[in-house]
Amino acid sequence: MRNAGSISAATLMMVVVFACVASPSLARLVVEENKTVVDDIEKCWAAVIGASGCIQDVFSSFFTGRISLGPQCCVAIEGISDNCFSKIFPFLGASFNPLLKAFCIAQSGTAPPPTA
Repeated sequence: MRNAGSISAATLMMVVVFACVASPSLARLVVEENKTVVDDIEKCWAAVIGASGCIQDVFSSFFTGRISLGPQCCVAIEGISDNCFSKIFPFLGASFNPLLKAFCIAQSGTAPPPTA
């Protein structure tokens, strides 16, 4: 027996697909509305993609419960806003980004910037 939530999700997906096929103008609206979201996510990913092994280090740190990030990764993590972090790692939880940043600050030996 299927879960009621999965049936609802499948039904919703079929309705969306049908609506987009039946109405090209609706399909354009959905694509244009989500283009900004996709552009934002691409910009956020750009910060960590340049740091070799950073994505793997973040996932490994999360799954093992032991933070271990290289210097390049720390530079990337320190530059990621909380908003970006939640877009590129939505399943890691909002409290994980501050833990990574605190680790990186401790590793670099620099004081955090003053808050306003």
